[in-house]
Amino acid sequence: MKKVIYIPLDERPCNRLFPMMMAESQHTIEIVSPPIKLLSQKKRTADVEGLWDYVFRQIETSEALIMPLEMMGYGGLLPSRLHHRDNQQRKILIERMKRLKIIAPHLKIYMSALIMRTPQYNSSDEEPDYYEDYGYSLFRNAYLSDKKNRVGLSAKEDEEWNSIEIPEVYQRDYEERRQYNRETLLDILELVESQVIDFMVIPQDDSSEYGYTAIDQQQISEKIRELRLQTKVMMYPGADESGATLLGRCFNELMGQCPKIYPYFSSIYGPALIPKYEDRPMYESLQSHIYAAGCQEAESVREADFILAINCPGKIMEEAPMQGEKDISYTRHRHLLSFAYHIRQWLDMNKPVALADCAFINGGEVELVTLLDDLGILDRLISYKGWNTYCNTLGTSITQGIFAYHQPEVHSVTHHLIYHLLDDLFYQAIIRPQITATLKGKDLSYFDLKTQGALISKEIERQMQRYYQHFIKHSFKNVKITELKAYSPWNRMFEVGLELKIEVE
Repeated sequence: MKKVIYIPLDERPCNRLFPMMMAESQHTIEIVSPPIKLLSQKKRTADVEGLWDYVFRQIETSEALIMPLEMMGYGGLLPSRLHHRDNQQRKILIERMKRLKIIAPHLKIYMSALIMRTPQYNSSDEEPDYYEDYGYSLFRNAYLSDKKNRVGLSAKEDEEWNSIEIPEVYQRDYEERRQYNRETLLDILELVESQVIDFMVIPQDDSSEYGYTAIDQQQISEKIRELRLQTKVMMYPGADESGATLLGRCFNELMGQCPKIYPYFSSIYGPALIPKYEDRPMYESLQSHIYAAGCQEAESVREADFILAINCPGKIMEEAPMQGEKDISYTRHRHLLSFAYHIRQWLDMNKPVALADCAFINGGEVELVTLLDDLGILDRLISYKGWNTYCNTLGTSITQGIFAYHQPEVHSVTHHLIYHLLDDLFYQAIIRPQITATLKGKDLSYFDLKTQGALISKEIERQMQRYYQHFIKHSFKNVKITELKAYSPWNRMFEVGLELKIEVE
């Protein structure tokens, strides 16, 4: 059994638990990960020294290390947006990373490093306090400035740009931190060149065509080209799926395999559509994720190791809670029944199918899942996911496919399917908006459940059971949910954690 050290991007289930849950489908790999007490807790910085001690204790007996810059360099995802680190701390980080290969030259190191995001709204939930009042202004000021330099502004845009007012102290704080993070990332690229790091991904969270993120992306792209690292460093939209992607690549390389994936979109418009919160067409991101995970695209169904069925919008991507009144293009520009029949046909050919449910942002599609249930094929999938952004879903779907396409542990696959139906479909698309609508009258908010988190989690559990029984009529007949507990990792509504146990007869 091959041992892999996995350091999560943050402590939430999507980053800490999902990759390890996927790996449970195979018994040829052992995942070790630091105790949660060492990790960050939302904005609270992780025990970085403790994490490095943990890593150094494990490396000599491990084949590989998966590590995010944010956790090991800044103490977590949100702390990477809040820190006041100096050049001496950067020097220590770089020296520690070099030491890894000195102590354990055999160790394969897979790293992720985010381009710091620039949210397009006012909220300090995940950003510095001043982002509550000046977040949109910071985004828009950089967006218009960058656009002016690259293509020019209209008279209206120029007027808007000149009217933006941001306190100098806030803008300086924000830009200095971005500069520090960018320069650290550029230094780490040199570690890739010197073979300290074997492979690296640079996901982009909440990317935009212009602005801070685009400026950083350009500088980093130039460095990648300068060092000729295009086969060792990949940059694309994403974030919370990056640990899973690197784990998939790590597993493939340890096993000496390169699975062939045949992608199939539910609409001919899908490959060219640019999803919400991302900066490029679906198909371009798909290629990046396939190769980042150590796979290759198959030219035909026949030669594929598994099928990646991608449910996409017809023409316009909407938020999942809106699907009860979805845009007509979901019907006019997509034939959902044909998509479902194709999935059944592949399953009948004994071709494994991983379903990436990306028609909506922030949740799965009820109509598709009920259709697959009616056809009796929902529980025959090797993966179902439909969470957050397109690339979040895409990356984790590919990795689950990697672990589950060849002689998987059936109980683990079934557990994974039900977990994501409960979370991605029922919670994100249905339950979350329903409960959120009741919070204002209880003096609670989407971003702060105060002392009511446990009570709300109980209601989430009740509704999950209810919707599962209501919508899943023909699938998982031999499966019994024996335990279902929900919790809120960051005491807010955006994400939910589940403790799920099942029995398979």
